[in-house]
Amino acid sequence: MLSRRVPQDLTPNPWSAALEARRAAGLEVLDLADWNPVRAGLSPPEPEVLAALAAPGAGDHRPDPLGAPDARAAVAASETALGRPLAVDDVVLTSGTSESYAHLFRLLVNPGGGVAAPVPCYPLFEPIARAEGVEVVPYRIVWVGRWEVDLASLEAALARGARAALVVQPHVPLGSCLAPDEIAAVEDLCLRHGAALVSDEVFVDFPWPPRPAGLPSLLHGVRRAPTFVLGGLSKACGLPQMKLGWIALAGPAAARAEARRGLAWLADLFLSVGGPVQAALPRLLAGRAAFRARAVARVAENLAALGAALAGAPSLTLREAEGGWAAVLRAPGDDDEAWALALLARGVAVHPGHFYDLDGAHLVLSLIAPPAAFAEGARRLAALAAEDGAARP
Repeated sequence: MLSRRVPQDLTPNPWSAALEARRAAGLEVLDLADWNPVRAGLSPPEPEVLAALAAPGAGDHRPDPLGAPDARAAVAASETALGRPLAVDDVVLTSGTSESYAHLFRLLVNPGGGVAAPVPCYPLFEPIARAEGVEVVPYRIVWVGRWEVDLASLEAALARGARAALVVQPHVPLGSCLAPDEIAAVEDLCLRHGAALVSDEVFVDFPWPPRPAGLPSLLHGVRRAPTFVLGGLSKACGLPQMKLGWIALAGPAAARAEARRGLAWLADLFLSVGGPVQAALPRLLAGRAAFRARAVARVAENLAALGAALAGAPSLTLREAEGGWAAVLRAPGDDDEAWALALLARGVAVHPGHFYDLDGAHLVLSLIAPPAAFAEGARRLAALAAEDGAARP
């Protein structure tokens, strides 16, 4: 009955099944695999959110496919204040980053066509592309002392007809950003192959210490290729429950105008962004700096706890990163699921790296977990590594 857009096998993987069973049994779980800022205690206080939702006009209904003008102006002002210049006419509102991707796949790719997506990365692209009848053509992110785009791999993907190159900065979960020469090279490839550039920058507000300046963005400078930069309330303000994201248009004026017309037509089919959250958006974005400060402080605190724990576990290596909410650890061997299951048996949930198509044994930890739980989870992880080292010949 179901189409090929829906996976035929939805059986939980072994780690997810074990986590569900542990919770069902009422056993302890220190969740270092949860990126929800609400559960992490970082989101704005509920009275503050409810007050914003009581804004004048919240009960009105005057749909604009691109988003209410005042709401789009609030996004443009917020981005510009953070050093990422953006005009109100170049803002398109969506119900979140997933819908932003879906709209862009519909906008840029014919049915059966492809998009070039990085590997490793978080497992979002393939199911959304599948649902839109689009193929994901992978290109590699490689470790050469830092994480870099394998440009030959990207060119091969674009040569296969991919209509857009997807980049994520800071990357999830690697935390890497494109260097200026990489940005220029990726743009060159997009121009050579007639492809658009899509930059997912939902974590751009969260540099790792001791980085003093902000992280790079494709809203900095002049873009030569048609470019789409993604953001949203979920990460910018710690409000995933508000369901509002945005697409920022960059690149040549003619390409922006064409994209704006196409996105307006697509968005008008669904009108999925709620009126109350659009009316509340100026007040919600006013809390962006305060949320950023809380989240950056939490990341720094948990990184310090992780560093202290790893001092007693030399077999575990923290991969360097520039920003974001994830820490990636290299563990001995190749079986990261065995590591994750062994740690879960000790009451600690972390993601095995193969969830993100990482090669070798890697573990991925959420750096916004409550500090006490994170520190104890890191301690148990280090103890497991010590046991593993003692058991090896």
